[in-house]
Amino acid sequence: MMYKRVGFMFTLALIAVVVLAACRESSEAESTVDLNIDLAVEPAPPAVGDAILTITVTDDSGDPVDNAAVSVRGDMNHAGMVPVLRDVNESVDGVYTVPFEWTMGGDWIVTVTVTLADGEVATRDFDITGVTSTNGMGGMEHDDMDSMDHADDDE
Repeated sequence: MMYKRVGFMFTLALIAVVVLAACRESSEAESTVDLNIDLAVEPAPPAVGDAILTITVTDDSGDPVDNAAVSVRGDMNHAGMVPVLRDVNESVDGVYTVPFEWTMGGDWIVTVTVTLADGEVATRDFDITGVTSTNGMGGMEHDDMDSMDHADDDE
């Protein structure tokens, strides 16, 4: 009797895991339309701090795409960092200007997702390598270092 109950509980738990995994939202939108998405970064080369991302969107004929919703997600290429998220809806001749902030030096993956008015979606990833820190401390400012508690100071 005990083995039947354990087996039943195991089966129930397995079903719950499968159902929850199936309900998880996809981390990346699937492209449903062919668009040309280009990215320029200012300042170049990129450095920790404020930046401007210029995203140019054209259709397969090279005509500018306006009136789209553009989402930007910046992730460092290693785990543990909070992504930088930005959205913009305004453009001129297919050019979308996005204020952005590199929060740490290193290599980044910038994902640009363009959603057209009819709901069609295009996504492109850009590898941004070598975002530099002006102080060589991975984005932490000198004043931040001074304010940190030092365990050795009490000895």
